[in-house]
Amino acid sequence: MSYSQEDTETENQPARIWLKWFESLAVTALFISVGAWNRPDDPFYLTGSFSWPALAPLLVALRYGFFMGLVSSLLLLGTVGLHFRVVSLSSEGFPYVWSIGVLAVSLIAGEFRDYWGRQANKLQASNRYRQVRLEEFTRNFYLLKVSHDRLEQQIAGSSSSLREALRRLYHEIAHANGRGLDAETGDLILQLLVRYGQLQIAAIYPVNGNTLEKEPVARIGNFRNVRKQDPLLLHALQERKLVSLQSEYRQKLAELDTDLLLAIPLITSQQVVIGMVVVEAMPFFNFQPKTLRLLAILTGHMADIVHEQQQTASGSDTELQQFRFQLNRAERDAREHNLPAALTLFSFASESDAGTVTGRVRQLRRGLDVIAELPADDRHQLAILLPLTDELGHKAYLQRLDDDIRAHTGKPLSELAMTQSLMITGNANAGDWLNRLLEGDTSS
Repeated sequence: MSYSQEDTETENQPARIWLKWFESLAVTALFISVGAWNRPDDPFYLTGSFSWPALAPLLVALRYGFFMGLVSSLLLLGTVGLHFRVVSLSSEGFPYVWSIGVLAVSLIAGEFRDYWGRQANKLQASNRYRQVRLEEFTRNFYLLKVSHDRLEQQIAGSSSSLREALRRLYHEIAHANGRGLDAETGDLILQLLVRYGQLQIAAIYPVNGNTLEKEPVARIGNFRNVRKQDPLLLHALQERKLVSLQSEYRQKLAELDTDLLLAIPLITSQQVVIGMVVVEAMPFFNFQPKTLRLLAILTGHMADIVHEQQQTASGSDTELQQFRFQLNRAERDAREHNLPAALTLFSFASESDAGTVTGRVRQLRRGLDVIAELPADDRHQLAILLPLTDELGHKAYLQRLDDDIRAHTGKPLSELAMTQSLMITGNANAGDWLNRLLEGDTSS
């Protein structure tokens, strides 16, 4: 709208120029004519109490500024001079003081008008600029508001989102009262999957002996019981991995008789299938590799937590068992999803050194870090598993730990413990590496 106003002003500019000249000359001539008609002997009211024709250049200056006020003043003074030369028979000379006063008043008024006109133009230009910027901001704001959910889903598979999802997963499921895949645990699992995958119609079935139970332990939306011979479901049980229309049946959609979009087995790091997540509906923009990868990773960790709850015996070393579970999961994630992890083993010469370092390690523990004090006859050892940590992040963690120990003890970490590390990749066998070190083989 601001642009159309500027265009209109540009188109009308020539008309305003001639109108300005016409009004200035007309106002001046009007005051002179009225004076000549009212007082023919003294049309400029020089002998009266007030010289009314002096208002003409003042009004023109206030209307059009300094230049047109000067033009009107000169026209009035020229008319006065002509009147005194041709018409007037008075012995008095030309009224120089009166002329200077009229000229000064009109020029001062014109200058003030030009000054405030320039200020107004600056404010208008600034206002137009702010208006344009406001319109751009408004458009960008609504664009971001509309696309926020989609952008959020596009970054759902990033490492920061995955780390946050796993933190929430361990916090909610690990503290559930249920034992195994029951209604309470299944409902928590499904809620987390809905939160990160925006599932609309889905359910979780327990699996016994590679066979689905008749009824799901949790469901969402208008879910109908799945057919046991559904080809997508059978393929997921056979392959023991996430199967979707997008990934497995892209070339066979015409032959596929299924009601499902994807099936995700709840499979532990020991290759035990304890359940199956079946999905009938989810938003189209979520049905992409990043989101499916995130769901596959989450379900694997969920299966390990549930399986760990079932396998952990009362009175046993739950910290070490949890460490073993998490180590197996880290190896599986590295092998199947190329997720980095780091394993570090500290060996101490004395119990006091072990207590000092262990205390600082637990103090610096992050949300996903897993710590276990390993049993040994004559040695003190501490193992740390850092999930979703690459080599650079692992070095940064050791440096922070060394700085913290120096600040509290005045000694570097190397004086208190012998450190051995392994980056967990797709071909690394972290379990064997750790067992060899526990048996005393330091050659690796």
